[in-house]
Amino acid sequence: MGAVRNCTGRLSGWALALVAGSFLFPAAMLLAEEHPANKGNNPPPRAQAAGGAHGPQAAGHAAPSMAGHKPSPTGALPGAYHRPGGSPSSGQQYHPAARPAPGMQGRPGGPGPGYAAGHPGGAYGGARPGQGRMVVRSANTTVYRGPGGERRIVHNLPGGGIAVSNGRGHGYVQRSVTVRGGVFVQRTYFVGGRPQARFYRPYYYGGVHFNVYAPLRFYSPRFYAWAYRPWAAPVYYNWGWGGTPWFGYYGGYFAPYRSYSSPDLWLTDYLLATSLQEAYQERLDAAGAASAPPPPPAPAEGGQVTLTPEVKQVVADEIRRQLARESNESQAAQAPQAAAPSAEPVATAPPALSPNVQHVFIVSSVVVVSADGQQCAITQGDVLQLDPADPYPDPTNARVLASKLTDCQSGKAVQIGLADLQEMQNHLRETLDKGLGELQSKQGQGNLPVIEASLRTQTPAPYAASLPAPDPNVASQLQQTAQAGTAATSAAPGPATVTRGQTIDQVVAAIGQPDKKFDGAGKTIYFYKDFKITFTGGKVSDVQ
Repeated sequence: MGAVRNCTGRLSGWALALVAGSFLFPAAMLLAEEHPANKGNNPPPRAQAAGGAHGPQAAGHAAPSMAGHKPSPTGALPGAYHRPGGSPSSGQQYHPAARPAPGMQGRPGGPGPGYAAGHPGGAYGGARPGQGRMVVRSANTTVYRGPGGERRIVHNLPGGGIAVSNGRGHGYVQRSVTVRGGVFVQRTYFVGGRPQARFYRPYYYGGVHFNVYAPLRFYSPRFYAWAYRPWAAPVYYNWGWGGTPWFGYYGGYFAPYRSYSSPDLWLTDYLLATSLQEAYQERLDAAGAASAPPPPPAPAEGGQVTLTPEVKQVVADEIRRQLARESNESQAAQAPQAAAPSAEPVATAPPALSPNVQHVFIVSSVVVVSADGQQCAITQGDVLQLDPADPYPDPTNARVLASKLTDCQSGKAVQIGLADLQEMQNHLRETLDKGLGELQSKQGQGNLPVIEASLRTQTPAPYAASLPAPDPNVASQLQQTAQAGTAATSAAPGPATVTRGQTIDQVVAAIGQPDKKFDGAGKTIYFYKDFKITFTGGKVSDVQ
């Protein structure tokens, strides 16, 4: 056994991942076969020839967008307070190293488009037992670390932009651009060795900046309607995932449907699989030269996968809502008097946070949140549900419907920034657009129904022809961001931070118990050596 261990220790992370996949794949297939959604209600599937992967691929492994994690004009997060140092004042952070970055001053009344005032999953750099700090900050860089070693680095750029990277060259560079008199946010990804641009419209609502995905083209309204109507007969589809390392690795968490009664269920598996492929790639990148990736998620009790049919059904319901919304947007974009882009951020709640709707989100990147006053992380492929509220506070409470073994526990209520939720919705919509394209390009193949020609039309967005080219310097900027992240995590630990809206439990988890307390009429004051924190209604309202 000692010789085996010594030999195994010399294997690369990639090699062990492949070995693990080969052992775990039969178990994953058995789980899929025994999945409650696949037993007893469908005839046996037809034999299918083995082939290459037909499902979603993490193209170029572009890091999912996280605009909610943008720095403020001071090079730090708005509304957060550092300990110690500085004379506090509302809405600013105080740290000796926090100085305004060139070109980051923003406009009067708040940061310019593309800078979110929302809190990115907790503004305190606390520790989790045995894990080290999950959030690390320097003057211009913030690093978020997941339970599997995943990293998301957010770095200020001169001139007002930001770069987001996982430290292995995957990510995007973001800047504000003006198109036909309207303001857009441009993100340039480096995919397959070349830059690719995606665009977003800025929103500002409830004191939070959001970036909302703006598609470059729309499908036919009839095609969107087709995508959430039942097929004439169940479709047995071979995704081609058999034997792939990511599929075996997440065999205890995810199993595809055995057959599909409608396109939205096919799209559900497409979206979840895309997120898990990205999660697996993040773990491989994090492992780097390590001997092995972290242990795979364990199945739920009784051998059932964690993503149960009930959870997948609420994801499918969210996809249907999104398809209906995109159908309406498609019709509006094709109208003769389509609205021109606005010169200012849209001053309404983003569609993903529309009130009185029970929204569901698939996590699209590492986000550090608070549960029961303690930090934990959610990662790609986890599922959250947001109960209806009017309006939603920031941060707000969401419930974890499904999560992997090392992430925040399923069933927990977690506090999460609204901008983070919008980024998850952006990723869902971007992936959904790709999935709809897959349905069109592969119609008539692999048992997928043929789609009549009139449903396969596409219409460019009115603004598409005027959008600027991708940023040609994205590769070098992402490398600089990776270096900044390494420098930030190598530096001495910085001071913990406290943000408006945090609960008493969150503050204590971040900076410890106070020297003394005072309870007054509707207010509680915690006194620390260098400052005091005032809580109103159990949440931080002032720091002095």
